Amino acid sequence: MKHVHVEALRDQYGFHLDPQSYLQVLPQLSGDLPPGASAFATDPDHYDFRSSRCVKDLKLSQANLTDDQGQISLEFILAANEWKHSSGLRIRYSDVQSFHVDAEETDGMLPRLGALQLDEALPHPSGVSHEIAFTCGSILVVAADLFAAWE
Repeated sequence: MKHVHVEALRDQYGFHLDPQSYLQVLPQLSGDLPPGASAFATDPDHYDFRSSRCVKDLKLSQANLTDDQGQISLEFILAANEWKHSSGLRIRYSDVQSFHVDAEETDGMLPRLGALQLDEALPHPSGVSHEIAFTCGSILVVAADLFAAWE
């Protein structure tokens, strides 16, 4: 990610998470983001670690990819962490240009990607690039826009 920092701690038992650089440039970036991505990124609870609507600790439970008349749509369903969230998050991407998953090898004890740490939405010539960092991998989606809803 360009502005959000997610770094594994040396002891391998946690992460240093810092969205402050992103939050500082977000007011300038938000005007260049498509409307749905801008609303999602600028939500005051998005990076508030105490909020039940902070993305941290969600888990990817489902991904659906559809090709409808030449336009690819992608939907992620992120399950709530029972200790933190009152609901899960659904993210729908329209007119997907690229989708990349990088998952580390698993030891079979934890979910493959693990828990969501933080994410970053940036303006892109196609609309938005959305990178999501997990404890054991990452996802990068480039699309025309995204729509996110807590449900």
